[in-house]
Amino acid sequence: MDYRTGIFVDTSAFRALLDKKDDFYDKAEELWEKIKKRNCFLLTSNFILDESYTLLKVRGNLGTAKEMKGFLINSEILIKICRVTVRDEVDAWKWFCQDWSKLSFTDCVSFAVMKRLGLKEAFSFDRHFVKAGFKLVV
Repeated sequence: MDYRTGIFVDTSAFRALLDKKDDFYDKAEELWEKIKKRNCFLLTSNFILDESYTLLKVRGNLGTAKEMKGFLINSEILIKICRVTVRDEVDAWKWFCQDWSKLSFTDCVSFAVMKRLGLKEAFSFDRHFVKAGFKLVV
């Protein structure tokens, strides 16, 4: 599969799509409609799912985390889940050692996964993706 035409989905996008109180909720809805029209595939990682379920449960409730599970199962667009490799974790350290404010290791692993698969674009509201050399869906 040629991953270069795909879009990586980050925790910030999942949260914005599922949490009406999120600052980016309206923008996420708008971008989601654009993505559906592009007829492209989406990809996320097991690290992002872990982070997203936890964030939605902690900042909302278990019901919101369960909504995300349903969203993934019932989405009009297949969202492929990529398992992080040991090499991805090793490569993530290149970014993690940067002096970037609030850069999480999960973000760095996402960058490594994107680089390994040749993905160039992310559905995210986290500017670290741009700083790491990727484009955000606009």
